[in-house]
Order: sequence, then C-alpha cells, then structure tokens
Amino acid sequence: MIELEQTKSGLITIKYNGRYIHSKYDPICESNQFIRGNMELINKPTIVVYGIGLGYHIDAIARKMNHNSMLYVFEWNKELIKCCRENNKNIFNNKNIKIFENDNKFYTNLSKYLSKAGDIIIHKPSLDTIRSSNEVLYNLINDYSFSKQSLEINKETVKNEEENYEANKKLKYGSIKCVVNKLKDSNKPYIIVCSGPSLDGELDRLRENREKFNIIAVGSSLRALMNKKIKPDVIVIVDGSEAVRKQFIGYEKEEIPLCFLSRASRWAVNAYKGPKYMFNGNDEDEITLRTGGTVAIPAMDIAVKCGTKKVILLGQDLAFIREKSHIGDFEEIYGIKDDLKKNYLNKFVEGVDGKFVNTTEGYIRFKNKIELLISNYKNVQFINCIKGVYIKGAKHLEFEELLKTL
Repeated sequence: MIELEQTKSGLITIKYNGRYIHSKYDPICESNQFIRGNMELINKPTIVVYGIGLGYHIDAIARKMNHNSMLYVFEWNKELIKCCRENNKNIFNNKNIKIFENDNKFYTNLSKYLSKAGDIIIHKPSLDTIRSSNEVLYNLINDYSFSKQSLEINKETVKNEEENYEANKKLKYGSIKCVVNKLKDSNKPYIIVCSGPSLDGELDRLRENREKFNIIAVGSSLRALMNKKIKPDVIVIVDGSEAVRKQFIGYEKEEIPLCFLSRASRWAVNAYKGPKYMFNGNDEDEITLRTGGTVAIPAMDIAVKCGTKKVILLGQDLAFIREKSHIGDFEEIYGIKDDLKKNYLNKFVEGVDGKFVNTTEGYIRFKNKIELLISNYKNVQFINCIKGVYIKGAKHLEFEELLKTL
C-alpha cells in the first residue's frame, strides 16, 4: 500500500495505494502553501489537525504557531503513523505536539480537542486514505468542516434561525410527546414521504393503499399528497427560510399535526392554524429528535419513537432523476423552475440499481446522516422505496413489490 520515493528536491515523499500524499517535487514548499491558508487557526492556542502523512505540514505548523500553543494531530491510519515515525521522529518528540493514534479513546479525544479548538485543519490526502476503511470517521471529518464553512458563509441564516426560535417559543404549541403517544404502538408500518422526483410515480399506489400505513410527510411533499387526496398523519418541517410558508398555502386550516423544529420557519409555523408541536426547544423536553440537515431524519426518528419496527422511505431520492431534484409540484409551490442541477458542482454516487446517479455534495451529506441514524437503530427495519442513491443499512424494494408483501 505504502511506497516511498525520493523527490527532485532530495526529500522523501509517500504514495498510498498509488496516490501521492505529499508533492513528488517539493513536499516542504507544498506544506508552506498548505499552512498559508490556515494561519488564522494556527495562531490559536489550541490547534487540531487531522492527517499526519510524513509530517511535513506538521513541521510547518510547528514552526509558525506560538511557542505556548498546543498542536493535536489525529490519524486513524496506523500504516501512516508507523511510516511517519520511521521517517520524521522530530514531531513525535516535540513537547508542543500530541499525536493521537487509532485506539479506544480516539473519538473521545477528537471530540474533546475539537471543542477547545472550535475548528480543524484537514490534510485531505491523509484523510482520503481511510475513505473505505473508516467511512464513519471520513464523513464525520468532512461534515464537520462543511458545517463550519456553511456557518461562516450563512451568517444571515444563523441569525434568521435564532429569530425563528424566539418567535416560535412564544406561540401556543404542544409537546412532540403528544404526537408520539397518539401514534405509539400502531400495528401499521410508517412511510416517510419526501419530495424527490420518484414520488410522482408512486402517489396513485399510495392513495389506493392509504389505510395500510401511518404517513409522516415532510412539508415539501404536502401539496403533492393533498392533490391526490392523501392526508398524512403528521407533517414535519425544519427549514428556517420564509419560503417554507409557501408549502402550506391553501392548507393552513388542516387538522394535521405539524411537528416543527424550534428553529424552523416562523412564517410557516405562524401561518398554520392546525395543531402544532415543537421539538428540540429546550433541555427539559422529554423527547429529543435526531436532526441532521435533511427533514427526513427527524421524520424517521418520530416513527422510531412511536415504536415501529418498519420505516419506509418514499421519495427520498437525494439525486437527480430525469434531470429533476424534486416532485412535479415544486414549481407550483415555489414559483420557480426545478433546475437546481445547473447550480451545483455535481457528483456521481452508487444508486439503488447499482448504477451511478447524479447528485450533489449536499445530498451526499444528507445520505451520510440518514445512514448514521439507521446504524443506531438495529432493531428497526428500514426499507428504501426510491429511485435515487443507495442508502447503506436500508433494504431496497420497489414500492409496488413492498405492497405485495403487505
């Protein structure tokens, strides 16, 4: 797996599975460029880095950081640790550098020092070496970095969500526990209805078999369901934007329980006149729902909290199907065309049929979060009746075939 070779500058560089982790020309020059983009973090008293490589970038950081700062380096790949120890002992002997290897306290220490540092410097070539061997950690590091970037870019969004919280908590609402108690111990399986493009082809079947399921709908799928005279048991929203209000136009007086995240759109929550239930509003809540970017996660968690042993995903494609990212009602709801594909640097991932499907970085992160939720509920069967991405831990089954089993 590991190959060492001499660079043109006379230094040793490293290849892992055929890919260079450092420059094949001048690793020191490359490392100096690497740290220039991270000087704000390097000037902090606590610095956290993921990825050790051969330590060139660690040396560069150590030279630039304050003499009383501490640098914490995390590396899961034991082969890299061993190779670095053999070729760059200096960083292991530096009293201002602490290196954490793959052991039973790895995640505890990572969480501890991330909290202190508030951010992380990622040596991407080192991180890529664990992409297949530790997908959970790979996604965790990537998602942490992405969340920090999003927080910085979307300061206005964060401010908006704070204002949502202050407005929402003043309204009259019930506890999410009331919804759970009402649906608890139902013998029917739960369907989580999302607004991916494949939902259009399943709505007639769902209407014909409505009484076989408890239906939890995300807000963006409500209009499509109601247009087919399918009334869900629960609606869930988490998005904090004003545009969410448009999902409820014409349905403001329905008696369907609306479950909303405490930071969700205050415009939508205020406009809806039916029963409302807030979740994750304070530490005293008896039931806390999992969240993670996509509204499907708390919707799935409501189903699990209700005691079901079977959760079915419908319309959670997380991919572009026939060049579309959402159901046909998207334009009717928001008044804009569903041409999101043009606005993203798209990626390809494995689909449910084994072929690659076109998706986005954001959708991949949602997929990772859903897979993490599934991995935490070993006693629940998750069935993926969609046309989009492959979701690890869920059984894929066409909706038509699922209906035959019922």
